[in-house]
Amino acid sequence: MNTEALVIKLEADFSFVDKPVYRSICFHTDECYQCSYLIDDLLIYKGREIPPQAIRCVHQEMSCLSAKGWRWVLPSYLRYCLTDEARYNEMETEFLIYNLAPSDEYKADTHQRLSGLNKSQINCLIEFLNWCKQQESWKDYCLEEIEQGIIFLSSIKL
Repeated sequence: MNTEALVIKLEADFSFVDKPVYRSICFHTDECYQCSYLIDDLLIYKGREIPPQAIRCVHQEMSCLSAKGWRWVLPSYLRYCLTDEARYNEMETEFLIYNLAPSDEYKADTHQRLSGLNKSQINCLIEFLNWCKQQESWKDYCLEEIEQGIIFLSSIKL
């Protein structure tokens, strides 16, 4: 799938949603310090669509986001990954690839984080990883993780 086709698919499958209310954005229900810091960092972002600065706040903390948090972040995050800025920085895309390819000990947690997504959205994430696999830098750098992510996402299809 080329970039233009993926953008169309993303726009069809990942509409923007309202920001989750306060702690419901976080995966951990206890007083996790990482989650508390993430909530504080995201307080200024109120809208459905989040800017690149917010994506930079969450890219290393995706494991702190709940299913509601993922539903709110992914529409903007995925669109960002297809921009020239993301292709230059690469860090946000790299971390998303890793989050979609969990090791065995984190598969159940990741499955729970993705539980707010529907079948079309899971398929779109698979298409995103297939797109990454076609990109020279990602194919050379983390092909194994991309393939693990495709297998993982295929196993949780609804």
